[in-house]
Amino acid sequence: MRLTLVLFLFFLLHNNASAKVILDKKIFYTELNGNIDLKFGYAFNQSTFGDKPKDKMSSCPNLSLRYLQRVHPNTQMGFFVKVDAPDVINSRTIDIKELDIAQGYFIIKNKGLGSIEYGRKDLVSQDMLINTSKICAAAGGVSGDWANYANLRGEHKKSDGAGYDKDIVFWVKPNIYSDYNGLKCKSGTSVISYISPEIYNFQFGLSYVPKENNLHYSNLIGAGLSYKGSLSEDISFTAAATGEFARQNYTDETECLSNPNCNNQLRHWNLGINVKCFNLNYIFSYGNGGNSGRRVNVVSGEEKKGEVKNTYYINAGVAYHSDASKLSFTYFTSGREIADSGTNELSSYAVSLEYPLFMGTSYYFDAIKFYTKEPKVQNNNSGYVFLAGLKLNFYPASIGLN
Repeated sequence: MRLTLVLFLFFLLHNNASAKVILDKKIFYTELNGNIDLKFGYAFNQSTFGDKPKDKMSSCPNLSLRYLQRVHPNTQMGFFVKVDAPDVINSRTIDIKELDIAQGYFIIKNKGLGSIEYGRKDLVSQDMLINTSKICAAAGGVSGDWANYANLRGEHKKSDGAGYDKDIVFWVKPNIYSDYNGLKCKSGTSVISYISPEIYNFQFGLSYVPKENNLHYSNLIGAGLSYKGSLSEDISFTAAATGEFARQNYTDETECLSNPNCNNQLRHWNLGINVKCFNLNYIFSYGNGGNSGRRVNVVSGEEKKGEVKNTYYINAGVAYHSDASKLSFTYFTSGREIADSGTNELSSYAVSLEYPLFMGTSYYFDAIKFYTKEPKVQNNNSGYVFLAGLKLNFYPASIGLN
């Protein structure tokens, strides 16, 4: 019944679809977008990590609204809201209280000066970051949610089942620190972002979170710098450097003996390049987080024992996009050096294939091979994750008025 309701709403809204308009020529602009990803997943772990995924089937519906009003010939003001709905397959009831406002922020945009955004949103360090999520088909390949199906908790917590612990053991995705760990501002705190206009093909962005958040960092800063160039009409590239920075949240080493939320200084950066050649996209990126994040297993006289000393990762991929299909090959490898332990390593490879059906729908298949390495573990984990799904995308309203 719930699936029937979802499909009915999709086709109802899609029948009202209209062409998008050019923002700067309109007095106001309203855009409503939404999608539902109906997904089936299955994981095969190494025998000693043989836990099955928590949910074999899932759905990820969301809806977004953007509104901009021209208040000056070169200036618009408005807002953007994105709502994530509950899993309509695994939820027994559809309760409006379960709706989550993933993003909600105000926008002031000037053609010559850039834009200011204020509210709940991703930092520009994630928005401007280049990784394979920008080109990948299907469920996202190595940048997708495959890690929720495999058991990546490490030897000492393998009995906890599928999933991974974000700030310890392995780094499983090519994302910047705030996005990887799920930044959420506390009540009364918002993200302030500035994005410059393109100047000589360069663009700069800066985000600031003034108060403490769920990651236990105060005065968190995210920044990004990108450059766009082209060699011909069919060959172009974008290069970007992004980073996040914050001071450690303790003043004395002894404070960490009683406070489990002590964090080292945050210094996480990413360098990436995206080359587009005809219908092919190539991406390569490298990221380093140093010893950013939570201090663990701190004991008197051995403050560094068990602490993450360094985190790094490499992400690469190639994708082919056409009207008939989307195909991508992606690769990810990372290392987390743990004091008195060695380096925990994780590698993953993905083949992703997506075919269009009709009216904005498509079906896809994702196959991911992964393996892990812990220095003091004899039988490390490895296996496969297979994902298959149906995407329902609709653009029911895109209205502009001269």
